[in-house]
Amino acid sequence: MHRLKALAAIGFLFMGQAAMAQAPAVADDASTLSCADFNAAASQVLPGANASEARRRRAIEAQDYLGNGMVWLHGYLTGRNGPAVGKLTREWISTQVARLGKECAAAADPAATRIVDLVQKP
Repeated sequence: MHRLKALAAIGFLFMGQAAMAQAPAVADDASTLSCADFNAAASQVLPGANASEARRRRAIEAQDYLGNGMVWLHGYLTGRNGPAVGKLTREWISTQVARLGKECAAAADPAATRIVDLVQKP
């Protein structure tokens, strides 16, 4: 059931901490999502050693959210670039999350830095 909920949320990719608490009325084009959205979700993925049940649930939701985002990005890139993107593997996801984490943390204006622009860079 948890995985079905995560799949249903794919339209709300990277919407950030506030959106995870309350879903937006309309799922917009995920290509507009920013580093600010990524950073907000990424800040919740580790629940901590003595986390409450609510905090652990938010961490799982954030992990699913980012995982679904990586699947969306892979599909987006494959649609634009074809097979050159490569297979969707854990290694590909891990590499992209690490890369986005570094680039989004260093972004001068995270709200204006689009995720799709970063993943398209060589």
